[in-house]
Amino acid sequence: MQEILNIFETMRPTIPYSVEELLNFAELQDSTKDAAEELEESFLKILEEHGLNKHEVLFTLARVVDSFIRMEEDFEFDESKRIDAEAVFNDYYTACRDIQDAGDANEDSVANKDGN
Repeated sequence: MQEILNIFETMRPTIPYSVEELLNFAELQDSTKDAAEELEESFLKILEEHGLNKHEVLFTLARVVDSFIRMEEDFEFDESKRIDAEAVFNDYYTACRDIQDAGDANEDSVANKDGN
């Protein structure tokens, strides 16, 4: 988790994050790492089997996300536990982009090394 917090310290986020949000994102990044990697591998395998183009891939991802968001909206009957799943997803998507951009900025690219 310290590695993720270090990335947050150097990132230039799209939106300003509070310390509490940064800790929450770091915990989420850490706790979901294995599941995310497994989902990515499975998804790529499925896409290859179906021979989808870039637009079809993005549409498929959007459909899956929409399905999960609608499940939250449709099946949480306790108003006190209901979240705005679409807004939460958008916030998490933005945070993931910020984390990735910061992580990329911290790595030396091959093109920036001497002799290339």
